[in-house]
Amino acid sequence: MPRLNRRPTAIAVAAAALCAALVPLGPAAAHASTQAAAVCTLGDPRSETPQCVAVAVSLDRLPSVGESATVRVQLHSQVPIDRAKLTIRLPRTLRLDQPTKAVGLDQVSEQEVALTTDPRALTFRVTALAAGPAQIEAAVSDTQANSPERSGRGSALVTIGNDTSRAGVTGSASRAVTRQPRTAKFTSTATAGQICARGSFAVTDKAGTWLPARNVAVAVLGKASSSSPTYTYASGLTSAADGTYNLCFTSPVSQMYSLNVRFTSGMSVWQVTNNAGTSLYTTDTATRYYVSSGTDQDFGGSAPASIHMRGWHAFETLNLLWAQRASGTGCWTARETSNCSKLTIHWQPGSTDGTYYQTGARYIALADADPDSEHLVLHESGHAFQHMLWGFWWPASDCPSPHYIHLRSGAMCAWTEGFANAITGYVKGDGRFYWPNGAWVDLMNTTPYDPSQPASGTNMQDGDWVEGRVAGSMIDLWRSVDGGPAGTFDNLRRYTVGNYRDWFNDRRPLTGLDTSSATRDLLYRYTIDYRTGTSGAIVANGGFESGTTSWSITGGVVGNWTAYPAQQGSWYAWMGGNGTTNTDTLAQQITIPSGVSSATLGFYLRIATQESGSTVYDTLKVQVVDGSTTTTLGTWSNVNAGSSYALRSLSLSNYRGKTVTLKFVSSEDYSLQTDFLIDTVGVTTS
Repeated sequence: MPRLNRRPTAIAVAAAALCAALVPLGPAAAHASTQAAAVCTLGDPRSETPQCVAVAVSLDRLPSVGESATVRVQLHSQVPIDRAKLTIRLPRTLRLDQPTKAVGLDQVSEQEVALTTDPRALTFRVTALAAGPAQIEAAVSDTQANSPERSGRGSALVTIGNDTSRAGVTGSASRAVTRQPRTAKFTSTATAGQICARGSFAVTDKAGTWLPARNVAVAVLGKASSSSPTYTYASGLTSAADGTYNLCFTSPVSQMYSLNVRFTSGMSVWQVTNNAGTSLYTTDTATRYYVSSGTDQDFGGSAPASIHMRGWHAFETLNLLWAQRASGTGCWTARETSNCSKLTIHWQPGSTDGTYYQTGARYIALADADPDSEHLVLHESGHAFQHMLWGFWWPASDCPSPHYIHLRSGAMCAWTEGFANAITGYVKGDGRFYWPNGAWVDLMNTTPYDPSQPASGTNMQDGDWVEGRVAGSMIDLWRSVDGGPAGTFDNLRRYTVGNYRDWFNDRRPLTGLDTSSATRDLLYRYTIDYRTGTSGAIVANGGFESGTTSWSITGGVVGNWTAYPAQQGSWYAWMGGNGTTNTDTLAQQITIPSGVSSATLGFYLRIATQESGSTVYDTLKVQVVDGSTTTTLGTWSNVNAGSSYALRSLSLSNYRGKTVTLKFVSSEDYSLQTDFLIDTVGVTTS
């Protein structure tokens, strides 16, 4: 999810470790159980996913080429795990003293261990075979639980030298690994006086599967003579289909002194940088010397070095979202046709800064292993994409920290996190969310919550304050009703909105998207009840974006003034504010369904006042009129003044099965005004 920007900004999103930057995902994490969330406190405190297991990796010495070292893996678990899988991963430039299997450019060793709540240490030996940066990783996961909490990961970084080694790795440049030899035969494309460079670029995923690296910036660099500077002679992007390239240029001399190809992790619409945002990743092929004009140079299949592979994998993953953007322009959204906004990911080896989207600085922070989950990369990118669709507006956050896919959070939180997860499940085509450790949750779960069992990824709580329910229903809308997400993207580009209910009931119809009874029934399968006259539609026009529609008012209390911002959108109700004896009212008749166990009124309230002290002078009352009986559910006054909107909740459960009038009444005394600002009014049921 997006991270709270502590600096003043119109787009500050509440912090949460995972939340789109807010907190590391993150987006949004489904947890094995609420109990695990309560007892597990290991790992990065900013993370949205509490960790039950901590893993630390250390070496007794820094080996140079030909030398060996003992690696110590320290395991600490807050819960017993009878069957845990310990995975050791390291590059092929190191030799492990136990059997391994090749996975991409790395090697992996696996064993089963049992963990108690007492610390446990394991050791093994490695031998350095070649110079260069290396990462030694250890990961633990519970083989009997589909849970991201019951896992942990740690790593050690070392730069191996021929004579002397040092801790850590630096820099963002690497030498390309030749994955495939040059093509034996190919059709020449170089004309007289030209030189053409061809080849391909690829990355691997966590499982070691090779993927074409598409839309990567590629350039041909060279020197005309040994004393001349290096120039870029041709540039472009790798193919959007298969990651190949063929770049030709007119040679300034009959024989170039040197020539090589460079791949860079940044182009016009997205980039992957180091955590500081100051360096792109580059991968250079081996240099060729004395290259004659009129020739084709086949550089074969290249790949980035193992140490930077995850960052490049994140770059490639963004192609999946790019293909679904439906902007009709060369930019992410139809808001732009040139000078496109760029989606930026911060990542570097060994980083613990993640997982989140930062709305203020507009970047995604991914921790070291986060790119192992394409779903997670797409989740955080979904936040950035929604931010761009809204013209970099972002609703005020109500996300608790932590917040989970399967639990009730808040109207805004479930909406923005649900959208990001809908992007993930739709783009990947599996309707799921996966964590980097392999744990997953089915977003298409339509089984109602069973309160007799703990809430979990397979027993989600109900309603539109639950991220997983919003995500599943949106994916189904795109698949079954809208013919894809393009209509939603166009709608969000035109209208900002801070919760799913207002989007579906108020904004969605404005661009011709279907809100028929059949579509409302589809959402009801995901326990979101927007059927006419029932839960989601209990309060109509709760965000006031349609003016006074559905409301009865006195005193002209609904508008889109600029003196104060709305909590969501641009319209809100402003009651009081006269500084003289006055009463304003705002009312709507609503029906509370009979077949629900509870009903809750929620609204955002901001109070500004010229009064001082602790004496109550001006008040706002929330009332329910049931026949001839008027009941005051809550009262706020000048004493409750604050500088921002606060979510207020009141129970309407006593009115189940009834049609009543919901009424806001403000009263001011003879002097000094108090402003009661109301927005995003809604009723949720369970």
